[in-house]
Amino acid sequence: MATGSSWSTVATVGIALLGIGKSMAIPEGVIAGAIISGAYFGDKMSPLSDTTNLAPAMAGTDLFTHIKYMVYTTAPTLLSP
Repeated sequence: MATGSSWSTVATVGIALLGIGKSMAIPEGVIAGAIISGAYFGDKMSPLSDTTNLAPAMAGTDLFTHIKYMVYTTAPTLLSP
């Protein structure tokens, strides 16, 4: 959520996290899934994200109101197994 970009997060922090996960003997598929899903979640919920800013601007609503209502559809995906 700090960078507001999913692709740059995967390309920078994701590389480091992949190395850390491999040193802990976690399967690469599990590591990649965690990195990618976390990056997309952070991009969707970050107030720095361009798409998160664009949607409420076009709809005529407040940024943080938009983020609050996105939690209703995004939080259940974190809770599902």
